[in-house]
Amino acid sequence: MSIELSGQNKQLFIISELFYPETISTGYIMTEIAKELAKNKEITVIAGPEFYEEKKHAKINELNDINIIRGDYVTYNKNSFFSRIYGVLSTSWKMSNLMKKHIPVNSDILMVTNPLILFVLSSFYVRKKCWKIKLLVHDVFPENLIIAGVLKSKKSIVYKGLMSIFKRAYLKMDTLIVLGRDMKKLFEDKTNSKSKIEIIENWADTINIQKQHFPIGAPNFLFAGNLGRLQGLDVLLKAISKTKEYDYTFTFIGSGAVDESINEYIDLHKLSNVQKLGWLPRESQNEFLAKATIGVISLTKDMYGLGVPSKCYNLLAAGKPVFYIGDKDSEIHQLISENNIGWFAEAGNYIDIERIIIEIVNSTTTVFETKSKNARILAEEFYSKEIVLNKFSQLFESK
Repeated sequence: MSIELSGQNKQLFIISELFYPETISTGYIMTEIAKELAKNKEITVIAGPEFYEEKKHAKINELNDINIIRGDYVTYNKNSFFSRIYGVLSTSWKMSNLMKKHIPVNSDILMVTNPLILFVLSSFYVRKKCWKIKLLVHDVFPENLIIAGVLKSKKSIVYKGLMSIFKRAYLKMDTLIVLGRDMKKLFEDKTNSKSKIEIIENWADTINIQKQHFPIGAPNFLFAGNLGRLQGLDVLLKAISKTKEYDYTFTFIGSGAVDESINEYIDLHKLSNVQKLGWLPRESQNEFLAKATIGVISLTKDMYGLGVPSKCYNLLAAGKPVFYIGDKDSEIHQLISENNIGWFAEAGNYIDIERIIIEIVNSTTTVFETKSKNARILAEEFYSKEIVLNKFSQLFESK
């Protein structure tokens, strides 16, 4: 039975595979957006399963007057390719059915691009249901499938077919919400449209994350987050092994598909200056950020326009200079170039990464302090949680 509208144009539906009580990146982001929009809207969330975090928690049906609807989902291993494909398809199908069941015609919807094909399935009902979907693009399909190695060539029939399907789905969205200037450029080229694309960046938690003082001693590089195939960590590790005689330490925090590969590389190359920890709770951010001199963000090459790592903004909040490994002219490269907040090396180029590591190790305290000050100012003036969430409110304020 569909949920009835209790006030004209007051109800908003949010669709996200990850949602509270999940606190990994997308779950946290979508929960905070929902809480902000709930100040002026009646919010109903259609969410996916609750098994991403390795901890037990009670089923929760409401959050600050937010109604949460979940289906009966299958459990799958997100680090196993075939298990993940099955799980994603199953979750997409079940969430699509929940949307058809619970969302009335003429409804406003905020949806994120996970799970993989849900927004494509939803696009088939846009005209029939008169849904107005604003799509928050965290993952760009099908381009991400090439980067992840799921598809081998952009010239293949399968890829071209998927390009056509996804393009039609994107064009049926009321608005595309992208994370940066490079992503906006990519979508302008993909859809031949500029009017339906809005940039809303991820935010910096300038309230809960304090500006940190620099630790005494040798610089400590910190990479915290998903240790996956899209992070280009094999090239980063090679650069670290080539510079291990220099006086610095490197800390990895997190887990993911290349977890064991990192451990094996550290042992094989006797990288005594490198330590790897597992996931740490979000509440520990101030503690582990305090031990870092530089925050590292790494992506594999050819990721231009395909994503903006959210960790960048909390590094800025902590006043940590950023060492970004990625594509030229991508959003974070532009931030570094425009604001003197860190260093940049090209993705896939271990010689360039090696050179920048040495440059950072040899940098003076004055250099670090200048970049640190610039980082915190940038976070406070442009990327605070209040500023970014207000952009989401403005998208719906005329409704």
